[in-house]
Amino acid sequence: MPILHECWDPNDWELHAFGLLQDRHGPVNVMKVPARHKGDFGLDYYCLCDRVAYQCYAVQEPCEVADRAEKQKAKITTDLRKFRTRRELVRLFAGTKLNRWILIVPIHDSAQVNLHLTAKSTEVRASGLPYVADDFEVLIHDLDCFDADSREARALQRRLITLLPQPATREQVQSWAQASNPLVTALSEKLAKRLGSHDPSRLDEYVNESIGLFLEKENALESLRQDAPQLHEALFGVISRHATRLSFIGSPELATAQQILKSEVETLVAEFKQSVWNLSDDSAQQLAFGTIVEWLMRCPLDFPPYTHAV
Repeated sequence: MPILHECWDPNDWELHAFGLLQDRHGPVNVMKVPARHKGDFGLDYYCLCDRVAYQCYAVQEPCEVADRAEKQKAKITTDLRKFRTRRELVRLFAGTKLNRWILIVPIHDSAQVNLHLTAKSTEVRASGLPYVADDFEVLIHDLDCFDADSREARALQRRLITLLPQPATREQVQSWAQASNPLVTALSEKLAKRLGSHDPSRLDEYVNESIGLFLEKENALESLRQDAPQLHEALFGVISRHATRLSFIGSPELATAQQILKSEVETLVAEFKQSVWNLSDDSAQQLAFGTIVEWLMRCPLDFPPYTHAV
């Protein structure tokens, strides 16, 4: 039976390796080589100051040691062929002679790959390439080859981000409502359309619950602004762009209040997750609910029947 290791999506592994390489060489010293437009030179990144080129590779499914080794050897052979034959590399490295070409993998556990590396190092050196130094070597590095602090820091970035709920107390809700009466009036008018009922006690409960969602969202964003400003900027950017679009286009004419709310929640959650891919579903919904309450109060969002032009 194979020993199970973490399986990586190739794109995720490439991005993860980029972070590790920035930690190793310095963030301004690592250059990406996009393959999308006339690229794929047999390398993903390089660092001129340390004269090293990198290619990334991750096997997507669990496999035996021997199978993984064969896949890694095949990857080395294929990409070194490109590295030796793409004429653009003469211009890319412009007189710099590389000392190392390194395959970055999640795990390296076969000495057979080492033997393959030695043979390929000899082969590349014998090619007489102007961008290959006399001591050029082909190597393989896995996660164990990187600094432990770097590995831990980069792993944290991959973990699911969950915002701790910071619910507002009843007293905080009432205090805020009293200080923001015009906003509460607008919220009440719109939520009455959603309820389809004129029961004052039910409407008051719905309004207070909604204000609580808004304040919880505000607390979460403020904590992010202080503790994780980049994350705050990404999420606030989503809110700002969506609010601008909603203000410009207006609410749909032919949808019910329930349909509008459902659509806005789903759209916001999707945009939050697209902007911050490892944000938890619960946190994305928490932000979406509070944001929509704010829009109801501040008027980018409304439900039919409208009392103004849409």
